[in-house]
Amino acid sequence: MNKLNTQLGKIQSSAKPGFMMHMVAGYPDLESSEKIASQILTSGADLLEIQIPFSDPVADGPIIAQANELALKNGVTVEESLLMIKRVVASTEKPILIMTYFNIIQNFGVEQFCQRAAELGVQGLIVPDYPHDEEKDNLLIKHAQQNELALIQVIASTSRADRIQAIVEHASGFIYCMARTGITGKKTDINMQTIKYLESVRAICELPMAVGFGLSERSQVHDLEGYAQIMVVGSALIKEYADRPLDEGLVQIKKFMNHLIGS
Repeated sequence: MNKLNTQLGKIQSSAKPGFMMHMVAGYPDLESSEKIASQILTSGADLLEIQIPFSDPVADGPIIAQANELALKNGVTVEESLLMIKRVVASTEKPILIMTYFNIIQNFGVEQFCQRAAELGVQGLIVPDYPHDEEKDNLLIKHAQQNELALIQVIASTSRADRIQAIVEHASGFIYCMARTGITGKKTDINMQTIKYLESVRAICELPMAVGFGLSERSQVHDLEGYAQIMVVGSALIKEYADRPLDEGLVQIKKFMNHLIGS
C-alpha cells in the first residue's frame, strides 16, 4: 500500500480535495479502455478504480451497468481485465484499485485473487457487496491484509451508528461514503442531511474519507470540500466518452476533468 499511503498523505496535506475516477475494464474494448485509463490519470486523477465487468452490478446505475454489459458482450474476461490493469499499474506512479463484486473474487478464489492483485501492483480492493458478517467463511479481509491490499469499506448514508462503527473497524486505506442511497449515476443533491451523515462518519473514523454516488459537477465538489478528502466520479465520466470515437472521447475526458477539478 506504499503508493496509496503516499498519495493519501499528499491529498490530506493539500488544501484541495483529491479525485478518484471510476472506469470499466474492457469498455468500449480492452485497447481503448487502457488508453482511457491513461488519459484519466494524466488529466488529474489522484487515484483510479478499475472495475472488472460483471453481469449483475447491483450497486451501479444504467451508465456503468451498460458499460459492464457491453464489455462482457465483447467477450472481456476476468483474466483479460487483470492483464489490462497490470499494464495500467506499470504505466503510472498513481494508485490503482480494483472495484469488483464478491462473486468474481469468490469464483477466482479469495486467496488467489488477493495474491494476484498484489502481484499486479494493485493497491486496494473495493467490493461493495462483500458480506462482512461472513468473513469467518470467506476470509477476504484476512487475505487482503496478508497481501498488503487496502480493503476499502463502503458506508451507506442510511447505516446505523453501530453498523458504521463495525465497518470502520475493518477499514484500511480510506473510507468510501455513499452520498445517498440507491445506485450510481443519478445526480446527488448535497444538503444538510448529507453533511450530517459525513460528520457522523468522521466522528468515529480517522481514515481519509471519500464520497461518491452522483457527483458530476464542480458545485457539488465545492459543497463537499471540508467534509471529505476524496471525490469519486464514475457515471458522469463514462458518459463523456460513451458512444464517441476514441479520439473524441479522450478529448472529452480531459475537458470534463479540467472543469471538475478546476485550477
